[in-house]
Amino acid sequence: MNGRRSYFFSITAILCCLTLGLNGYGQSKEIEKTYRWSYAVNQDVNFSFNNYDCDLIIHTWDKPEISYSMTVDATLRSAEDARRLDAYIDDLNFSHSAGSAKFNNRFWSSKKTVMGRKTMTLKGERTIRFTEFKMKGELWIPVNASLNLSSKYSVIEVEDLNGRVSLDLYNDKLYGKQVNSAMLLAAKYSTLEFSETKDIKADLYNTTLEAGDVGSLNIVSKYSRFKAGDAGTVDLDAYNDKYYLGRTGDIRFIDKYSDLTALQTGYTELDCYNSTVHIARMEDVDLKSKYGSYEFKKARNLNISSAYSDKFLIDSLKTLNVADTKYGVFKIDHLESSLLLDEGYSDKLFVKESGNLRGVKLNGKYMLLEMAVDKALSFRFQANVKYPKFDIHEESMVVRKKIMDGSAMEMEALKGQEKEGMPSFFVNGYEMAVILTEQ
Repeated sequence: MNGRRSYFFSITAILCCLTLGLNGYGQSKEIEKTYRWSYAVNQDVNFSFNNYDCDLIIHTWDKPEISYSMTVDATLRSAEDARRLDAYIDDLNFSHSAGSAKFNNRFWSSKKTVMGRKTMTLKGERTIRFTEFKMKGELWIPVNASLNLSSKYSVIEVEDLNGRVSLDLYNDKLYGKQVNSAMLLAAKYSTLEFSETKDIKADLYNTTLEAGDVGSLNIVSKYSRFKAGDAGTVDLDAYNDKYYLGRTGDIRFIDKYSDLTALQTGYTELDCYNSTVHIARMEDVDLKSKYGSYEFKKARNLNISSAYSDKFLIDSLKTLNVADTKYGVFKIDHLESSLLLDEGYSDKLFVKESGNLRGVKLNGKYMLLEMAVDKALSFRFQANVKYPKFDIHEESMVVRKKIMDGSAMEMEALKGQEKEGMPSFFVNGYEMAVILTEQ
């Protein structure tokens, strides 16, 4: 009996010691609380929100009111720290008037972790200690409000917006519905998705943006990816990016190391370096390029001011006009009207089929042209070439002039019936190869 009583008292003593230890060291206190603010404002209020490390849902409604709830889940190192944090948040009041409001949920001046010790210095207050700190928020604003949102390290959901929108994001994920007015966007290391937007002016860095149909686009980007449906006019300044578009208006693409894919464009201006461009249908094209790869299904007039080591794969083209090219490869399934190349060097041109040709002009060095022409086509052929390599069915032509002077040849010939304004082929240069086949 005494043994049992001694054992019972020993266990009790141990439990008492453990209880005293938990009380002595277990001073951490938790806050799990939702704080709320509401302000009456105009329907078209100019609203600015600075969001930091706080997942956020933004609703829109028809009330002339801004309502914000912020849920804090925190573990503090002491009951005093918990009390001070709770009181501090309770006393927060955001700047507001009927026409303008500014919220900032980063209510601390600094947050640090040193040797595993986490501290937070509240603005205007002393430092508190914590082990865990999380926030999430829910916001209601008038649907016609202008929204200026600055955010970092957050996941954000946004309902339809009718007012102007300005976003400045860093390492965020934003999922939005319709934006029914112009949007100004700056984003780094972020992901954005919209169901539909109007005009976008953006500065992107290492960001992914996807949307349905959009308005006009004016974007400067690096290391980013943009995908949308149909668009208005498009102005892109890209570096190592990928763009995917549906049908657009006129488009300007200034680029290095980027890809552009589109279903259809209007007037197209391309200034590219080491780029890949795939456009199904387009109107007139003005191009300057180095080391590019281009694939067009149907274009009207392709005008190249300069090209260097580029590759072109074109299904159908009305005219090709080239001022200066080197080491280029042009593969054209159908050329309807004309080919004019002012200065070429070591280029290769292949035309599988031609239409109602108006003329072909080649001037350069070390060039090859393989071209199919209608066997019923009447044309003039003129050449002034050193080291020519011609396969042009000369036997079916009326040769009016052919002068050989060593390796140089001057030639004038006629194919078919002569008439005013008939198509003409003119070849001038050094080591030029021309192969004409009948289709």
